[in-house]
Amino acid sequence: MRQHNALFPYVLRSYLIDLPCAGHPARHLAVRQASLYELARRSLGLGRVIVFGHSSGSAAALAYAATYRQHTAACVIVAPDVQACPLLRRISCRTLVVAGELDLSYGPAQARPIAGEIPGSEFVALPDCGRLPAMESPDGYRQVVLDFLRGPLC
Repeated sequence: MRQHNALFPYVLRSYLIDLPCAGHPARHLAVRQASLYELARRSLGLGRVIVFGHSSGSAAALAYAATYRQHTAACVIVAPDVQACPLLRRISCRTLVVAGELDLSYGPAQARPIAGEIPGSEFVALPDCGRLPAMESPDGYRQVVLDFLRGPLC
């Protein structure tokens, strides 16, 4: 997600939170991380936020959007590595799900069903792109995200 600083320098203020994950069962990890994101949001004195998550970080972003709905303006997940999650239907903010068409691990076949579980979400498959859209297709990825953010936020 560090590439976002270069892609959106005049659009978004980014706070990169890299959390430890050892020692927690996977099914509880995303919820634990979301609570730490909320602690960071409050500590920084931020209002509503747009959460981004890439790969396994998408689970924490989605858990945050589902748990802290009143503080989430929008959610963007990229190449989501998310198991079936009962929280998805609780998400009420605008959500963008992005996958690279050439990503065989976390591409459209995995991302589209996740988007289908989130009410009103948008799904975009980036052509000629693999698992790292911010690096492999920065212009296309940036445009997709900016177009999404130009729409109404929750």
